Amino acid sequence: MIPMGTEGVNASDGSTPAAGMPSYDGKAEHDESRTNLSPRVTASLMDLEAWAEILATYGRTMRVAVALTDPQGHLLGECHNKQPLWSLVRETKSPWGAGCPFCISTYPSCASVKEALQSGKTMMARDMAGLTHVAVPLVLGGQPLGAIIAGQVFDRYPEPLLVRHVAKAFGVSAQQLWDVARKQRPVSSSVLQASGDLLCALGHAFLEQRYGKILEAKLSASNGRFRLLVEGVKDHALFTIDSTGYVNSWNYGAERLLDCVEAEIIGRHFCCMFTADSMLNLVPEKHLQRALQAGLAEYEGWCVTGTQKQFWANVSITPLLEDPRSGRGFAIIIQDVTQRRKIAVALEAARQERTRLQENFLSHVSHELRTPLTAIYFFTTNVLDGLLGDLTPRQREHLTFALDNVKQLRNMVSDLLDITRVATHKLTLEPQLVSPVKLVADVLSTCRTNAAARNISLRSIAAPSLPFVWADPARVRQILINLIDNGIKFTPNSGVITVEARLLAGDGGFVCVSVSDTGCGISPENCEIVFDRLAQVKSVAETSRSGLGLGLFISRELVSRHGGRIWVESQLGHGSTFYFTIPVFSLAKLCAPVFAAPTFKEGLVSLIAVDMVTIAGTAREGILLEIHRVLERCIHAGQDVVLPPMTDVGPVETFFVLASADASGSAVIATRISRELKSFDNAAKLNLEVSSTTIPVAPGHSREDQIKEVTVRVEQLIQSHFSAKKRLK
Repeated sequence: MIPMGTEGVNASDGSTPAAGMPSYDGKAEHDESRTNLSPRVTASLMDLEAWAEILATYGRTMRVAVALTDPQGHLLGECHNKQPLWSLVRETKSPWGAGCPFCISTYPSCASVKEALQSGKTMMARDMAGLTHVAVPLVLGGQPLGAIIAGQVFDRYPEPLLVRHVAKAFGVSAQQLWDVARKQRPVSSSVLQASGDLLCALGHAFLEQRYGKILEAKLSASNGRFRLLVEGVKDHALFTIDSTGYVNSWNYGAERLLDCVEAEIIGRHFCCMFTADSMLNLVPEKHLQRALQAGLAEYEGWCVTGTQKQFWANVSITPLLEDPRSGRGFAIIIQDVTQRRKIAVALEAARQERTRLQENFLSHVSHELRTPLTAIYFFTTNVLDGLLGDLTPRQREHLTFALDNVKQLRNMVSDLLDITRVATHKLTLEPQLVSPVKLVADVLSTCRTNAAARNISLRSIAAPSLPFVWADPARVRQILINLIDNGIKFTPNSGVITVEARLLAGDGGFVCVSVSDTGCGISPENCEIVFDRLAQVKSVAETSRSGLGLGLFISRELVSRHGGRIWVESQLGHGSTFYFTIPVFSLAKLCAPVFAAPTFKEGLVSLIAVDMVTIAGTAREGILLEIHRVLERCIHAGQDVVLPPMTDVGPVETFFVLASADASGSAVIATRISRELKSFDNAAKLNLEVSSTTIPVAPGHSREDQIKEVTVRVEQLIQSHFSAKKRLK
């Protein structure tokens, strides 16, 4: 036996039972006169219909699967409240076969039922998938009748490797199984232990009550059965309320936890157990309503004892079957989890502090490394360029090798800085209109030197007609360089790397860029972790490994911040293909403020063109940014839009403003722009020309059609404007 929570359970070892829990603390040994039970009495004691309600209520309340078994561990009747992962595998693997019905395993299943009956204790076991269950022995007068098994839940967050192992063993889709596993909320070992103790008390109490009903004829089924649910439970407040919220039953656990005896609480509204703020916000009523709608309401919050002492509680509310006389009531279980909350808060604070210190350290180290690396880089390049004299071939070879390593260190430092920016939400983007074809061509020209050193061919496939994208060109280059450099590292000499850009199939709103190599490939399990932080995937090309394993993680963050997604398809020995998407530039989305303005409904918008030629020697990048800011100040921020540069940068810079104005209004804006730019251009470094065109909005059309027509017209006017400028050159 391996006590769970003390030593780990290796899934490869099959299902491993854990140490037994305490046995039922009541009159465990029954009168000797009860030992000889006839088959008819035994069958009546284990009657499935009699057990159905208590098992179903327990399953819903504790959020576990629960079922009845015979002494050999075979399932009797149906499993109540089946859990998703167990159900998915069971539906795939049919028939289930011999062994424990709650264990997912290709190995001999656990013998938790038999061991529970032999020891008289509740046993806990975990299977190869990480699912845990408890087996509660049902013994009367020393005669084993069967057991209750409950669980099919994770007692910790699911492990991907275990889930994939199960998927492979049972022929289930690994992705489907993982999606189900992630959504299945874990139940801690302490809660499972507590639920096992509770089930042990409830099971034996119900068994004895069932036996008493056989001897004494019929008793009131509903009142007697539910009363047994609350008897003997000491660590949980277990009580019931009627349909209006007034308490009508109370157990010893409730008396201990809430410091209120039964005589004081019966007939009072259960909202007295909540804080004043909770009652003011109608928290009790809201959770009762939620329980009626969903069949269960569970939450954590502050509760109040009879002496006005507050504690952090886990509250579970379950609707009961409707009574013809009193209507539908509720069963409520309250557990004090104040200590657990304190531990969780302390752990979270420690985690945040550790993360903060780690990020500060990385940021400090990265900045401190950049200065000496920059000096080494410039000194080495000066020597290689011959500024300090001629070099021998041997010296040049060594200095070139040193320079390559300095460049690699600079890239690592840049990655560390980006990691700190990701963690502190300072990784910013400056999106603009970008040609994906030009971006790919620029990146390939940058990477050709590294590829040529390995005799690797770089190819590109991109239709010239691809639409512009709305992205930060520097960040997209960073993503592409990361992916291409990875391809070069893991592709043997004379290999091929292909970069392709195309519209995403089925969604014309994104351009899909892919980087394919003919390298060693990635195993399916590693495909799921390559984008994780500090991921270092083992491969047959171990000598090609370099870097910190941050490139793909940073690439994923950058793609996500662009509104796209990134993924990989690969097969060992057959290369890999990395894909990422970037949103296509949408003039309609950019101009949404104009289309929402009142003047658009009146039928008029205007396109204002601002042409300027910068004088030679002017710092163009800085002045263009300042001009853009001046234009932003000249427009109505809620109704007009300054469009991004709509073509490649040339000697003539043109800015466009789409304004919610007619001809007279656009003339006013044009005059304002001319005045502000002249005031800005004190040194007369700009030749300025402002023009405007009014675009009528066709009446009688739907709003969507009007927006589409105006967008097309704006694009046509911009193209005509640039064509006219080219003819004048």
